[in-house]
Amino acid sequence: MLKNKLHTKKQLLPLMLLLFLGFIWGTGYSIARFAMTHGVNPLGYSLWQSIGPALLIGLLAYSQNKTAPIQTAHWRYYFICGLTGIAIPNTNMYFAAPHLPAGLLAVIVNTVPIMAYMMALLARVESFNLLRLTAVLIALAGLMLILIPHAGLHSPLMTPWVLSALITPFCFAFCAVYMTRFRPKNSNSLSLAAGTLVFSSLLLTPIVLLSGHFYALHLPLTAPDWVILLEILLSSLGYILFFQLMKIAGPVYYSFVDTIVAMTGLFWGYLIFDEKLNFWSGTAVALIICALIIVNKQQKPMLD
Repeated sequence: MLKNKLHTKKQLLPLMLLLFLGFIWGTGYSIARFAMTHGVNPLGYSLWQSIGPALLIGLLAYSQNKTAPIQTAHWRYYFICGLTGIAIPNTNMYFAAPHLPAGLLAVIVNTVPIMAYMMALLARVESFNLLRLTAVLIALAGLMLILIPHAGLHSPLMTPWVLSALITPFCFAFCAVYMTRFRPKNSNSLSLAAGTLVFSSLLLTPIVLLSGHFYALHLPLTAPDWVILLEILLSSLGYILFFQLMKIAGPVYYSFVDTIVAMTGLFWGYLIFDEKLNFWSGTAVALIICALIIVNKQQKPMLD
């Protein structure tokens, strides 16, 4: 009986992490849109969302004696993950945020499963699975229903921003596969998150300062300042959950976090910005949920 309970908990843990992480990151799109449309520059916002979590997670790692290793192999890992998993995709996403509905932007990022699955196969991180591929195709069908014109979520004028926004899921997919393929041995999620965030901050700082796009917080704090601080807290928690989910479930399973991100983004977009949903987008959400159920049943968590 006890063994069965432990097995059930091991099966449920990745799903719970997936749902919680998806909710946190899905909320971030509306927060970013609010900040971008209230005077915060994308580069300045991106730097805050790198330095802030780096400080919080770094302090937490230090307090638990889990500081990031400094070997050359680890530095390479931090650099690649910081560049492709934080600096480039986040900054690109923040530039697109004021030009696209928050829900649509969340859905675009949900193309990560399609990209990650093919990358994972090529990297031999994941094996071919017909049902998992079916789930990816179902999720893709859901995305197409949202992206087609009669879904009513975007106009032709947004097409360039939609295309540029696709850089973000490509980077996330690459980073997810790289993290699993080359995760340093004898490392923990907290130290890896701290090291990656420190390197992304080092990459962004000179660009932001030289471009003159640093955003200074005010006293007393303004509404944009508060949302920046809120997102720092959410991002810090999200990065910890992200590394843990990658460790126990792998990149393709992680990539389906974007199904939750899409639904959360659509929800907050409707609630905050009055971004309307219709029959097509509702059908799309149902397809995405179906894909999530299929991939969850097919995934075997990589727990020790």
